[in-house]
Amino acid sequence: MSTNDCREFLRKVKNADQDIRSMAISDLLSHLNSPSASLSKEDGEQYTGALIELLLDAQSYVQNLATECLGQIFKFVDKNTTLTTVTSICSRVAQRTSADGASALSVALRVMVSRVAESTEDKSFVTNLAHPIVSALSNSKELPADVNIDLFAALSEVVENVGSLLAVDGGPADAIQELLLDYSTHSNPNLVRRAFAVLGKFVVHVTGERSENALNTIFQRYQNSTKESDTAVLLGVLVAIARQRPSCIKPVVSSIIDSELKTVNDCDTDLRVASLLAFETIVRHCPELASDRSSEIYAAAIKAAKYDPSYNYEDGDDDDMVSGSDGDDLEEEFGDEFDEDIYDDHDDTAWNIRTGGVRLLGTLAKSDLLSPVDAVTKIGSALIGGFKERVDVVRVEVLTTYTAILDTVKAQLGPEPEVTLTMKVENAAADAVVQQAPQAVSALLSSMKQYPKSTETKQLAFAVLSRIISIRHSALDSLLTGVQPVVSSALTANDSAGALQMAATSIVRTNLKLDVLEFLRVFVTRSSIPDAADEFLFEIKDGIKSNVSSQTAQVPATTFSVAGEMLVLLRLAADTGSRDVSRYISWIQDMVALAISMANTNDLQLRVSVYDFIGTVLCQFGDLVDATIVDQSLSILMTWKNGTSNVLALIHALAVALSASTHLRRERIVTAVPSILEQIDPVLRQNEVKVYTSALGIVKSLSSYGDLATPEVNERIMLGVIGIIEKSPTSPPVVALQALASVCAQVSEGYIKQTASKLIRLLSVASVHDKPGSGALEQVYEAIGKSFPSIVEQWSSEILSTWKQSYEAFDKQRSAKNNDAILAQFPTSALANAAKSLLALFVGHYKAVGEVWSDGFLSGLLYAAPKSTTEVALTCLALRVLGYAAASGLLVQDQKMATQLYSFIELSNDDVRNEAAFALGSYVGYCSDLLPALFDNATASTGIGATSKMQAIKAALDLALATKRDVSIAEAMWTQITTYVQASEKPVSDVIAQILAIFVIAFPEVYIPQLASCIASSTTTTPAKVSFITAFRTMLADKHFNSQCDAQVKLVLPIVLASISDADINVRRLTLLALYTLIQAKLELVEDVIPSIQPALFQQTVIDERVVREISMGPFKRKIDDGLEMRKVAYMCVQLLIRHMLPIVDGAALVDCVVRGIPDDPEVRAIVQHMVMETASTFPSNYVARLDDIGKSIKEVRDVKVHKAAVKQEVDKKEDSIKVAVSIAAKLQPLAKQAEADGGLFATMIADMNNPSNENLYQYYKACTESPSAAK
Repeated sequence: MSTNDCREFLRKVKNADQDIRSMAISDLLSHLNSPSASLSKEDGEQYTGALIELLLDAQSYVQNLATECLGQIFKFVDKNTTLTTVTSICSRVAQRTSADGASALSVALRVMVSRVAESTEDKSFVTNLAHPIVSALSNSKELPADVNIDLFAALSEVVENVGSLLAVDGGPADAIQELLLDYSTHSNPNLVRRAFAVLGKFVVHVTGERSENALNTIFQRYQNSTKESDTAVLLGVLVAIARQRPSCIKPVVSSIIDSELKTVNDCDTDLRVASLLAFETIVRHCPELASDRSSEIYAAAIKAAKYDPSYNYEDGDDDDMVSGSDGDDLEEEFGDEFDEDIYDDHDDTAWNIRTGGVRLLGTLAKSDLLSPVDAVTKIGSALIGGFKERVDVVRVEVLTTYTAILDTVKAQLGPEPEVTLTMKVENAAADAVVQQAPQAVSALLSSMKQYPKSTETKQLAFAVLSRIISIRHSALDSLLTGVQPVVSSALTANDSAGALQMAATSIVRTNLKLDVLEFLRVFVTRSSIPDAADEFLFEIKDGIKSNVSSQTAQVPATTFSVAGEMLVLLRLAADTGSRDVSRYISWIQDMVALAISMANTNDLQLRVSVYDFIGTVLCQFGDLVDATIVDQSLSILMTWKNGTSNVLALIHALAVALSASTHLRRERIVTAVPSILEQIDPVLRQNEVKVYTSALGIVKSLSSYGDLATPEVNERIMLGVIGIIEKSPTSPPVVALQALASVCAQVSEGYIKQTASKLIRLLSVASVHDKPGSGALEQVYEAIGKSFPSIVEQWSSEILSTWKQSYEAFDKQRSAKNNDAILAQFPTSALANAAKSLLALFVGHYKAVGEVWSDGFLSGLLYAAPKSTTEVALTCLALRVLGYAAASGLLVQDQKMATQLYSFIELSNDDVRNEAAFALGSYVGYCSDLLPALFDNATASTGIGATSKMQAIKAALDLALATKRDVSIAEAMWTQITTYVQASEKPVSDVIAQILAIFVIAFPEVYIPQLASCIASSTTTTPAKVSFITAFRTMLADKHFNSQCDAQVKLVLPIVLASISDADINVRRLTLLALYTLIQAKLELVEDVIPSIQPALFQQTVIDERVVREISMGPFKRKIDDGLEMRKVAYMCVQLLIRHMLPIVDGAALVDCVVRGIPDDPEVRAIVQHMVMETASTFPSNYVARLDDIGKSIKEVRDVKVHKAAVKQEVDKKEDSIKVAVSIAAKLQPLAKQAEADGGLFATMIADMNNPSNENLYQYYKACTESPSAAK
């Protein structure tokens, strides 16, 4: 806007016509809201001045527009103008002698300050806004309360957004605190409430001593309050503080609990509501402080949840709801009107108390103060009694809380609690839910009958029912007679009925029918259909069908989805012989007919559901429904049109219909194959990855019918598949390779020869670069070798050539003298794919020519003494092929083969030796009677091949034990290996430890106890113990470590962890590392043994002078602490105990550990810092008792001198050490203050840190005390 616009604005706003004034302000507001808005500095000042005057306009509409403009204009003016505007408004408020004009001014101030505080990046500027607001509040005590409330709201925004800056030197923190305390004694209770609310925010956001003083003031006023209304307000402020900053409220939590438990059951005012909210907050944020009083808190919650002095719920008039119900009566329950008196409750406090009690019960159920079983049996039972609560808000809270308890139980069971017919989930909480189900269902049905037009009640009722059966599918089977009429009524209700009203909670869906359908979806996700469930499904099937034609969004699509899952269950029951489903066929055919009629709907979501349902019908009942329906269904699924999303949905549905488990008759599939492949051909040439990937899946599914298509169609399909592989030759889709393997057998050899060059190039690249594991490449090569043996040599030559190129590139990079050498990595995946592909090619070839597999094709690849890069590459490939062949049992036991592999393992080339170790290990692992001789050979070897032979033993045992499960060889080899370890005078190779881990993982019940015995035996030498404990640690980290291992490890842990006190430092260190792994990853295994080993663990944090040695470095001497690494691990274990098992930690021993750790190595000191931060509030008395010792340790760190010639790293290291020590002191200083420990060395250290002359110490300490995050 130009200067002329500003002048025009100033002229118009002085016009006597209010319409002209309001239009001028509206134009300004439109400009301020436009993206291109801008104002000059001078214009901005004039606009803000005029807007302030307009706040005193006689017309409220003009005032409101001016307020909104001030809430926007600060974005376009400088900070000085904004501050001047706020100051001017505050001054005018303070100058008013009555309410005249003050209200508009205060509202404008609140709006402007709120937006400035939230959106201004320069938070230090926002602190300046506090001064004029404080001044205005100080001078406006006689104005109406609403004016001051606005001022408090503005001040609250400042405190909340920039609280940490208010206490900076010269900041307004002291003035704010003084003002709020002054208002806390005001005669107007509303202003007192506002003052304390802002003071609570002050405690949360303004850290340091001022915050503590403010909290103490609030708490003292709370304790000394004699009026219930005041107590409720003050308690509410303490609760707000606890929710945002729980740590600062912890010291007074116990007192709050004591005080509120004395009165919570004796009042029926807002104070009781506040008390319940306080308990809820404490249980959620500080549960450890409520554990001793949890039973009393629970009793208070129960009593509050039932508090309704004017109503009695125990009418007992619906005890027969489970056994039966009149369906006609239920039809009337789903009307389109709400109960007129559903919200009628004259006593707001009563239902607020009940709501508070229910919420507290829910919080208790989610906490660790009650076990899941108690949450169900105690809290769940209490909540069921409130299902008929007369106030809908409370009833919703009751049902929602009960649902949350069920969700917690469900989460413990895992995703699939009932996978098979015989599996029973052994879970006490789940059992409790099942036992409680009749009571819960009876109450739910009674509630729905008592409040027939409360849709939300019905929705939450079905949410509860869904969760009960998700916990145990059979839980409602005996209760379905009572549930069925309600389900049928909800399903058949009109779309416009109350059944489709919106619900207010996120637990349920957008309308009741979707909740009922979700219940049915969960119900049919089971593995059997008992009689009651069969009858239930049969009765409600027509209700399901009626929803297909619903006009409500999502309902038809969801209906088809649920019906499809129901078909899967019905077919499963039919195939297992447990159920005759013939009576459902007419219903299925009706559903298919409806689906076919809706196949062209414009609703994509519904269309997809229709396609999926049709595909499911063909898959599950294609042999039982009419042939006409099958033909119509296939016709729909085979017509791919209407865009990518539609085609993708059709392909997916067709893939379901043609899946391996399909019941569609073979002859019908045979007749459809040519047409399907004709449809697939053009799709394979599209660029939509999802579409052509899905089409490839169908090609794979039709592989057994492919010979029915014409050669031309198969060739076009193959060409399309090749085109897809060309799009990502180094990593082709697995499904593309699988489809290629399927279709290549259906084309002629002439066509294969015609496309051979392209195929060979693509597949050889894929052989080198594709990630191994899918087996798809091997399928392709075996199919080619089997179908076209005459061109095998051509294919194998290309594989060899591509692998050679890959290896040569690696070798060149490895030989470089720059960074490339560091980055060089052996092409492991390339070798694995090339070897598997080559092996598969010749497996197929030998099958085609009718010969026994032979390794003759490798004879030209194995070089006895490979020299060139090419020779090494080919030898590695041949050895890898031999290894895979041996593991597959293709190599017969042959002494010549063993001798040849032994010779390769002695060669000097590392790559060849590694591959020889794999090949020899695979060979011996399959021919396991050769294992003892190989072990003797390996242990007797001292040359270059010794380590490789050990690797071969590892590969052999992995195959013999983990794969073949050879018990006899395990017994013999375990004895042989452990005897060797026991006899060794020094620790054996880590490979031996890895080998021992294979035994214990393969047979945990046998070898974990034996390994523990080896560790604990008095005859075990120290080197052997090191090896055995390393094996134990290797086992813990193994990816195959399972529940059987868990059980055995738990039994032997006391024996193994006793080595923490071993005389040898390496044994202690390795045992501590094992303990660290267990606490971090397997806490449930170690928690029982921790109390007994805790003293030994803390002992390992003591510096062992016996392992501290002194070495000479020229004229200097230096101490080397060989126990440092072990100590670090011990401190790390203690830190994990603090985080995961704090209640059982010995506080005195922990503080001893802290005292020792502060002057220790910097890495130890850093761990100790975290330990103090996490435990100071838990063990205050232990810390207070040792404050002087801690002060001595801190002084020791401070007094460490750095040599004058020290490098920067040493200086920085010293500074970091001092910072850590200061942060520890800052964390413990409040404890010292609370205990009035004013003397002693710790107090002296604090005084030094508070002394500005100690510049660095002072700055560090100040940073820690003013910002808690800086101390962490």
